[in-house]
Amino acid sequence: MGEGLLGNSIRRNGRNCVLVGLGGLLFVAVFFCAEARYLHNFFHGPFSMSQATLLSIQDPATRRDSFVTIQSDETADTGFEESSTDYFITTHHPILMAKVGDRLLLVKVSKDTEATQFSGELTGISSDVQTQVLQALEQKYPDMKGQFLPLMMDATGYRFNGYFAIPAGILFGLGFIWFAGRGMQWVRRPETHPVWQKLGKYGPAKQIGSQVDAEFRSEGGGETFANAHLTKTWLVHSHAYNIEIIRMADLVWAYLHVVRHYHSGIPTGKSHFVKVFDREGASTIISAKKKTAPDLLQSLQRRVPWAVYEYSADLEQLWKTQRQKFLTTVDQRKGKTQVANSAAKPVSDKKDLVRV
Repeated sequence: MGEGLLGNSIRRNGRNCVLVGLGGLLFVAVFFCAEARYLHNFFHGPFSMSQATLLSIQDPATRRDSFVTIQSDETADTGFEESSTDYFITTHHPILMAKVGDRLLLVKVSKDTEATQFSGELTGISSDVQTQVLQALEQKYPDMKGQFLPLMMDATGYRFNGYFAIPAGILFGLGFIWFAGRGMQWVRRPETHPVWQKLGKYGPAKQIGSQVDAEFRSEGGGETFANAHLTKTWLVHSHAYNIEIIRMADLVWAYLHVVRHYHSGIPTGKSHFVKVFDREGASTIISAKKKTAPDLLQSLQRRVPWAVYEYSADLEQLWKTQRQKFLTTVDQRKGKTQVANSAAKPVSDKKDLVRV
């Protein structure tokens, strides 16, 4: 449990979890800092703004208070609307003209309205609105030229995104804190790692863990395939954040799994994996190179010759729906293999001792 294969793998898991947790927490913190202006307006807005203040604004991006409520003198429909489609749902946002003193303000709203008071975000005028709305209005009504303010209001729901993003950010932050905390615990106390619960099904966890480490030391670390280690009795697969351990005697099925990658319909490569299952349904997926994946399967087959080392849809269906039948077949193969091995052993010559 201390400095053996399991102990070192657990500490590596812990360090990786701490790094990911702290990195994720830093990302969340940077995200909230970057959105400090939005958060200020989300929690404290909308701010009441007088017409005089509105008329004096040249660049709304320089103002901290961007979520405001304004009172116009009257409104009129421009005849234009902005439509957007999200998840196959199309929404339409009419664009109105609001008279503010002797100037005009474009206001994008969620639905047709004759209200004169609006709450929303002050933004710059996008190039699309500039060319498709403003220029069209000024060409149709030349007397409006120069009357529009150099900004507009988006009154379609300022807080909507925040209702989802802020709780999500908090949940992610708490998740990263938990992830880092779990990693720190594994570094300080490796015996709290879940791998010890897995070892517990084979006997006293500490005793089994010591046996695993002793066997790996006696075999010089065993056979290594990427991050998977094999000995006569054990398969230990160390992930970046977890450890899978399978007793060789319980291995019943293993096969090569190839994933083909495509980009825009064009093949870009393949990834090779070896999937391994034990009789209780536990599994691990070992990433391997194209050349070493067959070697890994051959190594497993040398140790457990009675297991199944092929894949078919029928085998997968049998495993999922009639696992006991699958296991019975494997046990029958095991019995035949053991009988064949016993028959193949040479019988030693019998020698009698006699007194001379």
